[in-house]
Parts: sequence; C-alpha cells; structure tokens
Amino acid sequence: MGKKKDKLAAQQQQQQQQQVPWKSIDKDPLGFLVAPEDPSLFFKGTWEQKPAVFKATAERVALSQGLCSFPAVLNWLKQREKKAGPLAFGVDVNAARYKNGVRETPNGEVADAGSLKALHDDEGCTLQLFQPQRFFDPCWRLLAALERRLGCLVGSNAYFTPAGSQGLAPHHDDVELWVVQTHGSKSWKLYQPIDGYQLPNQPSGDLDQDTLGDPVLEVELGVGDVLYMPRGTVHQAAAQTADSSHLTISTYQRCSFADLATHLLQSSLLAQDEPECLPLAARRSPAPGTLLAHSLHRVLAPCTQGSTTPDAVAGLAEALRAIAAKLESTPDMLTPAVHSSVMDFLMNRLPPHPKQLAARGPAPTLDDRVWCRVAGWAYLLPFELTGMNCDDDDIYAGLEEGSVKMVSCLTNSRDEHMINLPDDESSEEESSDGEDGGSEGSAEGGGAEADDEAAAGSEQAGDVQHTQEAAGEQEAEDQGACCKKKKKQQQNGEGAVDARHQNQPAEGERNCCGEDGCGAGVQEHSLSSAADGEANPVAAMPGLVLAPSMVKAVAAFMAAEGPEQAVAVKDLPLPADASKLQLAFALWAEGLAATVTSAQQRPQPKEQQGGGGSKQKQQGCKGKRPAEAAGAAAGEETATSSGKSRLSKKAKA
Repeated sequence: MGKKKDKLAAQQQQQQQQQVPWKSIDKDPLGFLVAPEDPSLFFKGTWEQKPAVFKATAERVALSQGLCSFPAVLNWLKQREKKAGPLAFGVDVNAARYKNGVRETPNGEVADAGSLKALHDDEGCTLQLFQPQRFFDPCWRLLAALERRLGCLVGSNAYFTPAGSQGLAPHHDDVELWVVQTHGSKSWKLYQPIDGYQLPNQPSGDLDQDTLGDPVLEVELGVGDVLYMPRGTVHQAAAQTADSSHLTISTYQRCSFADLATHLLQSSLLAQDEPECLPLAARRSPAPGTLLAHSLHRVLAPCTQGSTTPDAVAGLAEALRAIAAKLESTPDMLTPAVHSSVMDFLMNRLPPHPKQLAARGPAPTLDDRVWCRVAGWAYLLPFELTGMNCDDDDIYAGLEEGSVKMVSCLTNSRDEHMINLPDDESSEEESSDGEDGGSEGSAEGGGAEADDEAAAGSEQAGDVQHTQEAAGEQEAEDQGACCKKKKKQQQNGEGAVDARHQNQPAEGERNCCGEDGCGAGVQEHSLSSAADGEANPVAAMPGLVLAPSMVKAVAAFMAAEGPEQAVAVKDLPLPADASKLQLAFALWAEGLAATVTSAQQRPQPKEQQGGGGSKQKQQGCKGKRPAEAAGAAAGEETATSSGKSRLSKKAKA
C-alpha cells in the first residue's frame, strides 16, 4: 500500500507541474512573479519604491508546489548522500534561530538529512539552503530566465521554518527581493528604511526590535503569494500554526547609477582617445597640498584659514559637470563603462536550462538560414589586442584592432552559481541572515520537479539532472556537457572547454580561419593564458573571436532572434560564399546558431513528399536532409579555406 500511495502522490505532483507555463515564464519571468499586475506598471510605480503583495495565481501555486518543501529536500539529500556526501554548513546550508531578541546559528558539524531534520523538528531552527538553483531544475530555470530578463545576477535561498518560530532577526538587505511562499504560510512585518535612507548599498545586520517603530505592512503569505521588497526595507517573518517553506529571489546588488559611474570613471581614466577619454577639466589636478590639508588635525582645527578644501570642491564639481556634459553630448562614452560593468555578470551568470534553448538542427549550408538560438545568453564585446602575447602563440595571429568576441554563458558553471563571490550569502548570513539572503543577486531558492516526488517517497526523489545528465533529451544534447566547467579553471586559464555538442566537428575543424583562410576572421578559442586574462579579461572568456571584416555579419546574425527572423547564409554581408559558410558553421558548431534548412523554408506539396522521383531520394537522402553531409561539406570548406589549422592553447598543450 505504501508504494502505491507514493506512486500516486508522485503522479499527482507530475500533473501539477504540467500546469506550470514554462514557455511563458521563460519569455516573461517578471510578469509571472508580479501577475496579475502588468510588469511595465510594476517597474513604473513599485520597483525600488515600495513593497507590494501579489496574491497567488493558479500557475504560481503549481510552480510553488514543485519548488521546495522540507520533506522533499530531506529525501533529495538522502539520495545525494549516497553519491556526493552531505551538504556543508556555512557553504550550502545554515541553521538559524531568533528567540528573545537574540539570533543564534547552531550549525552542526555534518549537514546530513538526519542532522537537518533534528535541527528543524527538535531545535526549532529555520534552515536556510543557499542557492538551490545549483541542485534543483525548476529553480535553475526560473533564475536563468530572470537573469536573461534583468541583465544582472539573480540568486536564491530556500527557507524552512518550523511552526511557531522565527529564524532571523529584523534587518534590511542591499538587494531587490521577491519572496515566494511555497508551502504552508508565514507572517511578515515590514518597516520603514532606517532613518529614511532608501536603497542602501550595504545590508544592515541584526536590528533591535525597539528601534523599528510601527510596521508599515503586515501580511500573511500563503502558497503562491509573492511579496516584493525594495532594498533597504526592514523586515522580519515568523511561521505561525504550521511549518513554512519559502524562497526569496534577490537581485540588483550594486547595480545603481553610482556603481555604473565608478565604471565610467575607471574606463575613461584608461582611455586616451575620443569619445571614451575624460574631458580636460577632469584630467586636471587639485592644488598642491590638498591631500595633506585633510588630515583630521587640520580638519578639526578651529581656524581653517588657508585651507585648500573650497578650491578642491569647486574644481571637482567643475570636473563632474564637464563629465556629465560630455556624456550627454557623446553617449558612446558610456559603452566601455557598461562593458566593464557587465563582465562579472557574463562570467558568473547561470547557463540556460536545456529546455530554454531551441534545437540547433543540422549543420548549415549556403542554401539554409541561421538564427541566434542564444539571444539573451550571448554578448558581443570588443577584443583588444593590447597586452596579448601574439608573438608567443599564434592563436591571435591574423587578428587586428577592431576585432570582437562573441561570448555566451553556455559553458558557465551551474554548480558554483553565486557561491564563490566575495560577498557570498554564507558570509552575510553571519551579519544579517535576511529572509532574502544577502549575497549579490542571491535569492532563496526552491526545489525541483523531483522534490515533491521525493516528499511522497518516490524512488525518483532527488533525481534532478544536470544538463549533461539528461543525455536522452534533445535540449540536453544541444546544451552539451558544458555546465560543469568551473570558474576556477577560467580564472587560472586552465582546461579549455572540452565538453562540446555531440555533433560538433573536431578541434582542428572548429578553428576555421588559418593564416591562408578566405575569411581570415573566425577564431574559436576557449581560454587564454592567465597572463593574457590579466591584460585582457575578455580573453579569459570562452567564445568566438572575429576579425573586423566579420563584425557586420555577426551583428546581423545576432539580430535574428527567432526562426522567423533567420538570415540566409548566402545573404550574410561577407564578400565570398566560403566566408559566409565559414562563419555560419563556426556559429553553429559553437552552439550559438540554429539552422532553418532549405526544405523547411519551402515545404513540398503533399503529393510530392515521399514520391519515388523526389530529388531527395535521387540524392540518396531518403526523404531527410543529411546533416552529416552538410557538416562534412562545411568542414571540407573550412579545411580547404583555412590551409594550416590553428589549434587552441589546450590542443597545443
């Protein structure tokens, strides 16, 4: 009877998950979170301005029930322990308890399922699971969609609070927060920002109850309800009559205009040419002695005669006005600053969930069309050759100033997402441990479709697969086994991306622009040396380096964000057909392009399909387009046009 009951419960959970509108979530995750409100109205009247509650919708209830519950996570952890061992306190999970105005963190030595259950059930502790998108697919997919929409890091934490208890002290955080109630209910109290200081860039730490004043909002969240809080909103929460599970999604840490301004100043200081360089007023220096004049013994002295401070203030104000005037008259001055600001996001964001990517299709030919299947997952950056070791290694040979690099997050690590950052959640937990988390983009995250099956005792509990483990799915084949690549390897310049699409040609074929190449413009290289990475951080990122002659063509390709916008290979703005095919094949082989075949563009009449005299059968294709032949043709073109194939650094090693 027990097994039948478990199987029935698992089937019910699967049916509930089928109600989750994943395609709609992938397209508009913010609209999903704030429904029924229009997202544009949310950003106009609520974002960064005031808290808001969005009552449950049927779709959010269905997703919530598949995100996280304490029994489900325990069963998942039991399965995990058999293969990978327990979790680690302070890294993967924390225990927290707030009683009589004091917060405690009674972490044990081993975070196994038995220890966590005892802390929750017997000790009355809230358990905080850091960044569950590392483990559970639904949370991964939701956060990846949000990162794609917001253009900044998004994280999550899951919280499991026993009835009648509170885990965390009142506090505020430095991130925008969405709290999603997934099981049970929880009561929240929200207060004004401390001293009226809105949108702080630092978390508060634990706050004394006597300093809070009266709540500005009290609400009890049920399953599927969402609570939004701008950064700086003081809050606390407690479970009442039943156990509670929720996740918080947090983002926009250090993403203010002031943060962007720091990147603008840094990039402009390094620039020597227009339009990026600073105006002359900002390049001038303050008067001699200005720095010495600000020793505290001088600042606090009763007589300020002869102080350089007024002149320094006036000069700096003039410099800032000059920068502002130049920025308004020359908007391109901002571009290098944005590129500098986006680097951390590009290197640390989540890879897409395999179901968020369209199938690549067969290798393209000149008769086909291609479109960018990684729109929102890829980025085009300038590739500066300054400081590169071009003489020591010919991987950069043939490139020139004006080259660009198309990078994507396909090979980013899901396993370490939001964990190895300097201000990761585990460290901030010691200071604030907010229900929202506190790490950059950290959010309390959920479980997986398999989690609730685990709660029901299903043998499939905890079987949530990473991309490379879902080898039977077409989407996973397209994604490849790339999500395991570690950021540590990237930082050390180790381990060129060695997990590629199964249909991809050999390494030598991918490097399709030899010194004699007709296009002389496409260079696939995964990772450069650490020295190159220090001189040029873009060089440390996997991607395709393209010569200036290829820039217009790749820009046209990236603008085609769906099959209906696909660009004909023969129409790519390049002078030779061989160059067009070379670029299209390189983009496809790297997993960036999807192919719309000529047969798909011009479907045959039904009476001709399958006929014995069809051209396809005459060509030996048996009614199907031969992807292998297309790949071989492109590979042959690559080999003949490239002459000597240039190997990546890993291949040479």
